Amino acid sequence: MNRLAESRPTRALKRRAWIAFHRSRTVRRLLVAYRWRRFRERAFDLAHLSFYHEETASGPLQRDEALLLHGLVRVLRPKVVVEFGFLGGHSAMNFLTALPASSRMYSVDIDPRCERTARTFFGNRPNFTFLCKSQTDIRAEDVRGEPIDLCFIDASHELDLNVRTFERLVPLLAPDALVVVHDTGTWNARHMAPLHLAHVEARPDLWVADAQYAHQPEERAFVNWIREQHPDFAQLHLHTQETLRHGITVLQRSKPLSLPPSFSRSGRAPERQTEPSVLAG
Repeated sequence: MNRLAESRPTRALKRRAWIAFHRSRTVRRLLVAYRWRRFRERAFDLAHLSFYHEETASGPLQRDEALLLHGLVRVLRPKVVVEFGFLGGHSAMNFLTALPASSRMYSVDIDPRCERTARTFFGNRPNFTFLCKSQTDIRAEDVRGEPIDLCFIDASHELDLNVRTFERLVPLLAPDALVVVHDTGTWNARHMAPLHLAHVEARPDLWVADAQYAHQPEERAFVNWIREQHPDFAQLHLHTQETLRHGITVLQRSKPLSLPPSFSRSGRAPERQTEPSVLAG
């Protein structure tokens, strides 16, 4: 129906409903449920995130970090994703729910128990491959010779192993690939739970400035090493002291954005040529 043809009470009712949609989570859920047959094809598969820990997490991805990576994959649609560090398969699950079926996901872990877990959880997914090997042994053959578009590093937490891994990884990366390193942040003392305090008591030497605890200092040293030895990789540190966060660093080769030939070297847009007005004269 044409909006102009609607009665004033109908328009008023729709406006109240639209306001309620913005103000109430319950209303939004009810509307999605009511229109599910239309919405289900574009609904995000985020149910698994309900089982992630957040403030009480001490090692694996936190819920909001997983949501960030899920959104990143949804935006970029990488064709080849590699993760170092499988553990219980949480991050693999997060990537697979975000990836299109045409993309491929490779998990690398040296623990044979992870291989059994991967087979149990993801044996029905044709676009998933588990590689039971050291992260330092990654080869082009492991990913079918295809360039890696996104690599997630969350395995050894040892500087030497990560350095050797990165040197093997660089030639395998696509030109615009993202490398995501987990555990590069610091914990703020005021947000720590008993679980984190126990970690701190075991290593009191890992405090840095402003009451911040570097729970994985070798990951921080690793990204510093990349900055020194591979300055062509720009770094974005997604760290905060406003909540307890393990921290993520995103790296990508830095280069200027291509511009149309009509743009000057200064990056300024050319003067627009306007047609003479038919009303002129």
